[in-house]
Amino acid sequence: MQLKTVMVPAVLAFGLSGCGYFGGDEKQQLEQAWLAKNEQLQQVIEQIRSQGIEAVASGAEAGSVAACVASKLEMDPVGELVNVEGALVESAKVTELLSELEALMEQDFSLENMSSLLQKGADAAAYAKQIIADQGVEQGLQHLQQMATASEEFASQDLGAHFQQLLLECQQQAN
Repeated sequence: MQLKTVMVPAVLAFGLSGCGYFGGDEKQQLEQAWLAKNEQLQQVIEQIRSQGIEAVASGAEAGSVAACVASKLEMDPVGELVNVEGALVESAKVTELLSELEALMEQDFSLENMSSLLQKGADAAAYAKQIIADQGVEQGLQHLQQMATASEEFASQDLGAHFQQLLLECQQQAN
């Protein structure tokens, strides 16, 4: 696999998603509405997205909601995907999303598959962008395969439902 053939469609898709070409705004608004119901969780997610899971985990007060959320996300096979805005309301099944991500990252560039990429890969592009930014293409693909294997127990669950359950568990422990 040539790096160029992977990067060209990825860069184009990410550029278009960054320009608002894809309809991610609706998910972001739904996520903001869900988070607005709990200020503590909202602050933790904002911290994680700006500082990273590891930084929040090491800096959070023991027993706090932040410490709980960060440690659960660190141990969760798909935890790093929480960095993508809208992930908390993502309706895609974990297995479907991971296989779509893998296909997106392996895709060769051609005009024929570009329209397919634009139609089907919009949501996956945001997640793939995060993984590539964090790990690069080669390591990202390996990491996706590890995620798929490790997430088998909740693979048929929606990604957003999985994250919401995890966050609510931490909130309940604090109360």
